[in-house]
Amino acid sequence: MQLKSGSLKARLQGTNRLERGRLKISNVGYLAMDFQILDASNKDLEILIEIYSSPHLYHKREEASWFVKSFFDYHHIKVVKCRGRIIGVLFWNVVEEKHHGLAEIVDLWIDEGFRRRGLGEKLLRSAIENMRQVFEKDGYKLRKALATTGEDNEPAMKLYKKIGFEKSAVLKDLFADGENELVYVFTSP
Repeated sequence: MQLKSGSLKARLQGTNRLERGRLKISNVGYLAMDFQILDASNKDLEILIEIYSSPHLYHKREEASWFVKSFFDYHHIKVVKCRGRIIGVLFWNVVEEKHHGLAEIVDLWIDEGFRRRGLGEKLLRSAIENMRQVFEKDGYKLRKALATTGEDNEPAMKLYKKIGFEKSAVLKDLFADGENELVYVFTSP
């Protein structure tokens, strides 16, 4: 595949790594991607509902709408945008009261066309920093962040371990018989 200059540039290199808004991709090189990690805004609401209405996420628009809107009202949403298009999302919330220092990552999604390029790591690190700021703003400290994933989701497990999460528990048959969820815990330094 030959990449032409212009908005899409490539220089062959070798490893995965993010550098100043440019994404380095194995065996492909640098793709000039103007991406940003931001707090979701009201302008993102309908697009997020559409993303979460897909069959592999929430199935029904009504369920997706409730999920997304509840986070706009009460919790936190970080988005990754590339040229104005949402290509990644992370939903998180404070668990119980802030003085406990606990946060939970409820969902992390990266568009299939942008996976395995380091965006999930960048988004997760940004969210953890955002959690710290939210707690510190009110005089508290982030102690732990929790995340769950299916035991068959190898990419998510690798990502959580890479960031410093440790597997803490297995929730057997959580969503259905034979569907086990793994609980990962990040302990903030």
